[in-house]
Amino acid sequence: MKKVFFTLAALIILVLNSYSQEPEMILVEGGDFYMGNTMSAQKEEKPEHKVTLNDFYISVYEVTFDEYDLFCEARGLEKPDDGGFGRGKHPVMNISWDDAVMFCNYLSRKYKLDQVYEIKNDTSGFSVTYDLSKNGYRLPTEAEWEYAATGGNKSEHYAYVGSNDPKETTWFAENSGDRPSEVGKLKPNELGIYDMGGNAWEWCNDFYDAAYYFKTEASNPKGPEKGTTRVYRGANFASKKETLRPTRRFSLGQAYETGMIGIRLVKGNK
Repeated sequence: MKKVFFTLAALIILVLNSYSQEPEMILVEGGDFYMGNTMSAQKEEKPEHKVTLNDFYISVYEVTFDEYDLFCEARGLEKPDDGGFGRGKHPVMNISWDDAVMFCNYLSRKYKLDQVYEIKNDTSGFSVTYDLSKNGYRLPTEAEWEYAATGGNKSEHYAYVGSNDPKETTWFAENSGDRPSEVGKLKPNELGIYDMGGNAWEWCNDFYDAAYYFKTEASNPKGPEKGTTRVYRGANFASKKETLRPTRRFSLGQAYETGMIGIRLVKGNK
């Protein structure tokens, strides 16, 4: 009986440790790339323009329910609905931009990094300011997201994320069975990053402006200074093939919770 107890205890510790490991990140070496898509029918993807980015780290996988549920338990928050698709290693969804930045700050505190976001939630409402130069966890800028999705300085200039055949790298309407999959089950892109093309959409840090590409900074653009919605990128398990190009832009109010937007983490190179 004692042996069974200690074996069970060891298993529980192993499982808890696996859930509490620091997110796996990969270095994206900085460089120049052409952001946007002049050939697109979508006006907000134009004009194609040259952008220079510094090095940064990005998470190899989308944040999972396992990881996000620990945050909810630690903060006494209601866990997001999984839509009946299952939790565990599936990408967390049904969270707002506000939820996402609170999760980033939680990870920064947990791993003794500087918090990127200053969050105020009082009688005047929920407000966020941020300093992207700090070394904590945060959401990717729109430029960082597109650079990483298209392979960074290892880009093969594929039509889709990591391939000319999206079924190799992307869960979408034609191969998903109309449900999300556990992260990391398809091929990664050129940088070794999984699921940037589909499975769950991913919040970016930036405010959204349809005309921003006409006035964006050439070096490390951080998005408009103000706005009414936030950018999200990629695609989800129900997306059609014609929406999978990595230059496609979307936006939504930052307090809005949807079943199909999740989190991809970034850290500065410090």
